[in-house]
Amino acid sequence: MPVNGEVPWECAPHTGAKHDIYQRYLERWFPILLAGSKAYPSVTYAEGFSGPGIYKGGEDGSPVIAMRALVTKVPRTKGIARFAFVDDDQRCVDMLRETLTKAFPERPRTDAAMPVKIVKGTCATRLEATLDEMRAWGQPIFANLDSWGNAPVPYRLLRRLAANVSSEVIVTLFPQHFVRFVSDLGEAGDAVFGGDPTWRTVADLPPAAKSRHILTCYRQALRAAGFPYLLDFELIPRKGQPLYLIFGTGHRLGVQKMKDSLWEVDRTQGVGFRDPRDEQAETLFDIDEPQLGPLTRLLTQRLRDSGPARVEDLRQFTLLETVYRPEHVIRALKPLMAHGALSVESGGALRRTSRVSLAPASAV
Repeated sequence: MPVNGEVPWECAPHTGAKHDIYQRYLERWFPILLAGSKAYPSVTYAEGFSGPGIYKGGEDGSPVIAMRALVTKVPRTKGIARFAFVDDDQRCVDMLRETLTKAFPERPRTDAAMPVKIVKGTCATRLEATLDEMRAWGQPIFANLDSWGNAPVPYRLLRRLAANVSSEVIVTLFPQHFVRFVSDLGEAGDAVFGGDPTWRTVADLPPAAKSRHILTCYRQALRAAGFPYLLDFELIPRKGQPLYLIFGTGHRLGVQKMKDSLWEVDRTQGVGFRDPRDEQAETLFDIDEPQLGPLTRLLTQRLRDSGPARVEDLRQFTLLETVYRPEHVIRALKPLMAHGALSVESGGALRRTSRVSLAPASAV
């Protein structure tokens, strides 16, 4: 589907992994919001950095993946799904139009149930205006803000999305961009973090702490924008620099579904995952069996900081504050039990209803 038979952009390994996550999540998102028990009349999928829709090796780009998730999972009779694609490269705009026409030949240009708008411009100058023109506000929006990792996303747009009904964002963040250009970005960099210059103190930190500091500042910015639930994780390519994906939503169900999508990602992508909160930086998902060591450490720290807790509370902590699933909690606690480092109040087996605490020797 390339224009003039040539597509100049390679699909990097971490791009393939991201697309796998997007596909699995959108295959859940569209049916819930358009065909679920509390369906909306319409939804919008929006991209501020859409790209050409296809890569040099013939791999689908995120616009094709998003539209295919809709047509394969939601009956045509269920609501309206709008698609807004913005890119500042005219080659990408032209190629995306041709790619979508060939990928979805049955869809007429005037399809009222699946309107598509492709616009040349930057995310900062055109995405919000495009959503205005499509009358997307007042109904759910999923905004995929997958830039080259420098996150040039207007804070005003993030705040408006957070205030919009059942809307969500996923942002790609490349911390090394901010680490490298901290002295050059100035107020433009502050704007990425909601006007807060705290991120600039990265210049004074040791190398091992820099990326986590940038992530923490961006998480704080997204939460201040109005997203109460966040999920972030680190993609580790076998070659090249790691980057973060940060997901913001107003609903716990969104976190659960995004996490399910993450844990189902294809292990053959050549990319590992990591929980940014794990100080030992152990990579996850390199093999099919989950690596639960990082979760064991995070739960130990949670019990050390906050004292005894119900397993169910630890499950909620795991859902909202780590990349792990709640069902991993009991398995992650069992090594502590085996080494006498964890106590179950009233004795008995470790269950969701149990209340647990660190044994005295482990609480130091």
